[in-house]
Amino acid sequence: MFATRIFIAIFLCCGSAHSCLSGWLTHGSKCYHFSHDKEEWVNAVTVCQILGGHLVEIEDVNENNYIVAQAKLGNKSYWIGLNDLQEENTWVWVNNNKHATYTDWYTNQPDNSRNNENCALIAQPYGYLWNDASCSLSLNYICESEAENVDIVG
Repeated sequence: MFATRIFIAIFLCCGSAHSCLSGWLTHGSKCYHFSHDKEEWVNAVTVCQILGGHLVEIEDVNENNYIVAQAKLGNKSYWIGLNDLQEENTWVWVNNNKHATYTDWYTNQPDNSRNNENCALIAQPYGYLWNDASCSLSLNYICESEAENVDIVG
């Protein structure tokens, strides 16, 4: 009984949580920064690296739902880290160069309109589904990083 009380006391006073930098949002073990400025896609990649992360790589429907909910609050379109710059219609994530296993494209997208759409975005005009666009457009962007585990005492 005494050991149980000690365990409960330790559990109540001590634990761990995920922590993100100021201005970043925590979701699960990830941190997200929804930009207030606009950049071309390649510049967004660089800015995210400078901030300690990378352009967001959406891995599953749960992450996409969270990202979309936050994007709707901003009422904007946002660059994500998906591109087919190396090989047309082979969509890979910029940070890890892996093929996308989860996507949420708008109907008939990606379409490479005018043979000049190689970067992906969450598109506000298309109900926050994904679209391909010219990488030279200046858009808001979403950075992602791993959250840090911090101990909570007290």
